Amino acid sequence: MPEPTKLAVRSKVAYGIGSTAEHSLTVIFMTFNFFFYNSVLGLSGTLCGLAVAVAMVVDAFSDPLVGVLSDRWRSRLGRRHPFLYASAIPAVLCFVAIYSPPVDLGQWALFAWFTVFTILLRTAMTFYYVPHLALGAEMTTDYVERSVLMSYNTILGLIGTAGISYLSWQYFGMLEQGSSDRHGYFVLTSAIGVFAALAFLASAFFTRDQIPRLSQVPANVRPFSLSEMLSEARDAFQNRNYRLLLAGIVALAATLGLNETLGTHLNLFFWQLDENQIKVFSPAGLPGLVLAAILTPRLHVWFEKRETLIAGILGMTLAASLPVALRLLGWFPETGSPWLFPALIGFKVISYATSAMMVISLVSTLADVTDEHELETGRRQEGFFFAARSFFSKLTSGLGHLLAGGAMDLIGFPAGAAREAVGTIPPDVLFQFGVVAGPLSQIPGWIAVFFYARYGIDKARHREIREQLDLRKAADEGAASAAQ
Repeated sequence: MPEPTKLAVRSKVAYGIGSTAEHSLTVIFMTFNFFFYNSVLGLSGTLCGLAVAVAMVVDAFSDPLVGVLSDRWRSRLGRRHPFLYASAIPAVLCFVAIYSPPVDLGQWALFAWFTVFTILLRTAMTFYYVPHLALGAEMTTDYVERSVLMSYNTILGLIGTAGISYLSWQYFGMLEQGSSDRHGYFVLTSAIGVFAALAFLASAFFTRDQIPRLSQVPANVRPFSLSEMLSEARDAFQNRNYRLLLAGIVALAATLGLNETLGTHLNLFFWQLDENQIKVFSPAGLPGLVLAAILTPRLHVWFEKRETLIAGILGMTLAASLPVALRLLGWFPETGSPWLFPALIGFKVISYATSAMMVISLVSTLADVTDEHELETGRRQEGFFFAARSFFSKLTSGLGHLLAGGAMDLIGFPAGAAREAVGTIPPDVLFQFGVVAGPLSQIPGWIAVFFYARYGIDKARHREIREQLDLRKAADEGAASAAQ
């Protein structure tokens, strides 16, 4: 069996920089979109949720489409890099447009603006994110080295999340109206957009040396067509482990989406923190990120990826729900207590660490499934398989906005309740909000554990898969040599 592919540190960092850019845009979308349109602009929670849900339906078609296209793309830059270069600028322009709607739009016009530019943003992100993840699966096929690469990708992505989150809250803390300042969002997103565009392009440029080593499009692959895409989808869904991962992804997306969508409301209205306190959460969680990035590949050596993935989910859901549940029961420090903020920081560190462990394990297991699929079908379809991961990241915001928007209207949480409304929300409404944002939001995550416990590729099975693939490759090369 050939020696496992070991990647240089600079290649891992260059690959991970792309995740930094993607997370920078995503964290603003997830942190502020619902708050911006619901609390600052006054769009109803239901319409906020519906706008992102419509975009989610479009994603269901665009993600596999881009995956199949990138699997078949032939160019001197290989299969993935042309998409990485082409998607950066359109994604950033759509991102800024979301936070720049014309003044005095009515409810339905505002809904239309939000919907159209969310669709365009997420489609542009698909053209980057799917090929980028597929590139990671191709850069190494080693069971543990793959986890190391995904650790770099995850840690750099989450560092981007932490850094952008801190700077965003720092910026709003300097404004007189804070996070309710409409014009402040345009300034913030423009600056973040420039950074993200440069990071997207830098990642593509500094991973170009990997192109000669990557899988190429086989000569016998049929041209792209809708029927061919449906055929590949049917083949992929026949893989039991892929079905289990996707089922867990959908459930997990609901929990993550609710956590992230309601996070700003939770911090401002439930915990009654100000911008200068909220900004500390992200950098405070960095030690947890570093610890997870170092430990997770080692945990994949000591245990199975399945167990590490489940542990990450359980830790993340408990860290997110327990403080809220304890407050609802009267067993957590009250507002104004000197113990409240340190306690929340502690849970935030745990949440960051376990979330990173979960993401690294999930992406690494998905890459392993592409190897199993190649063994079963003879085709490598990283692009199509990682379309699921791209869809997951956007399903998170789609389900989060949809469920959160409906719940906020159902409990009567007032639209247009910006920062100055802190402390004025009726106690019964705030209690119901805590139930939704705390215990109820974590139930789908626990359902995901049910599916992941049945995932079947362990270290022994992956070793067997790689050995058979290497033997097949050696036989094909020998036959080609003999024919020449």
